[in-house]
Amino acid sequence: MIFLLKCHRVKKLLLYFSILFLLVNVEAQNRTPLYSFFSAGHTYGNPMSPQYGLHPPFVEYIPAINNYPNIVLGVLTGDVVLHPTADYWNSAQIDIDKLNMPVRLAAGNHDMGSEFVNRFGDYYYSFTHNNDLFIVLTPGLDSWNIVGDQLEFLSNTLDSNSANVNNIFIFMHELIWWSPDNEYQNVIINYEPHYPGSTNFDAVVKPLLLSYPNKITIYAGDVGATAQVSPFMYHSFANITLIASGMGGGIRDNIIITEVYEDSVYYNLLAINGDNPKALGELTDYSLYSSISLLSSNQIQVFPNPCNHYFSLENKLQSDLTMEIYNVYGQLIMSKPIFKHSNNEIEIANLKPGIYVLMLFGQDAYYEQKLIVQ
Repeated sequence: MIFLLKCHRVKKLLLYFSILFLLVNVEAQNRTPLYSFFSAGHTYGNPMSPQYGLHPPFVEYIPAINNYPNIVLGVLTGDVVLHPTADYWNSAQIDIDKLNMPVRLAAGNHDMGSEFVNRFGDYYYSFTHNNDLFIVLTPGLDSWNIVGDQLEFLSNTLDSNSANVNNIFIFMHELIWWSPDNEYQNVIINYEPHYPGSTNFDAVVKPLLLSYPNKITIYAGDVGATAQVSPFMYHSFANITLIASGMGGGIRDNIIITEVYEDSVYYNLLAINGDNPKALGELTDYSLYSSISLLSSNQIQVFPNPCNHYFSLENKLQSDLTMEIYNVYGQLIMSKPIFKHSNNEIEIANLKPGIYVLMLFGQDAYYEQKLIVQ
C-alpha cells in the first residue's frame, strides 16, 4: 500500500503511532490481558467456492480461539452467509455455536434481510464490557453512510458513554473510509462496484469520533474474499485506528484478536491457514504508510544490547538521522541528532533497567530496535 507523504513531520508522527503499537506488543508479551475478543470478516469465505456453514479454515481454527487467553466474545464483521436464507443461516449457526463465547454480528450486504432481523435483532446497537464500549453499525442500510436514525444512535451512544468508558470499539462490514481516489485507494476491497461513489465518513463520522478523547478502533470485514483482494489493512491516526480483516482467499485468511490491557490495546493478527498463526507478522507491518523504507542492520549498528550506562550507535549512511528512545508507555525519553558516517556513544546512565524502543528517523526511512537496559 503506497501513499507518498510530502511532509517529513507527518511521516514522523505516523511512525510514532506505529511505535506506540510496537511498545504495547513488547509489553503484552509479558502480561495477561484483562480480556480479549476476536473479530472476523467475510466468514462465509470465497464466493467462487460457496458452501453451507462458515469458511472451513475458520471453523478449523475455532478450538484455538476458544483456548486464547481471557477471550470473552467475538464479532463477525459481515458477510457471514452467502445468501440470507434460513438454510444458510442454520448451517452458519451450527459453526457459530462451536465458539465458547457470545458472538455478535455486524450485518454485511449478504446478510441483510428478515432472517437476520428475526434471529439477531437490530442492525445497530451497543453494549459495554469491562469499562469499554462496543458499538455495532450497519452502513449498508444507507449506501455505506451513517445517517438518519443510525447517526443519531451513534452520536447519542457516544455522548452517553464516553466519559464512563476507556476504549471504544466499533464494528461494521463496509470500509466506509475507503474510496478509489483517496489515501486508501491501494487497499483492494472485495467488490469495488459496491462502492456508492461517496460516503460521509470524512465529513461527518470522522469529525464526530475525533471530538471524543477515547481511543476508538473501527473494525470492518469487506476484504479477503479472494486471493486477488487485500486480506487486511491497518491505519492509525490521532485517537482513531482503522482495521479491516477478512477471509476466503485461502492463502492469507486471518482474524484479529484484540487484547485489552489496563493502559493499552494490542491487535494480534492471526493467520488461519497453515500451522503458524503468526505467519503474516504483525498487523502494523501493513500500516498504510509502510512504504517508508526500513533501514537494515547493515546500515545502522547498535551495540552492546543489552546495555548498561551506554551503547554505541554507528550510522553508515550518507545522511543525517534523528535518534529517539521511547519507554514502554510511549513516552519520549531521549532525542538527539545522529550525523552521517558517524560513531556515537550514547549515555543512558539515567535510564531505569527495562525495555525501550530505539528509533532512527531519516527523510524517507527509519530504523527501529528493541533496546534492553540492564
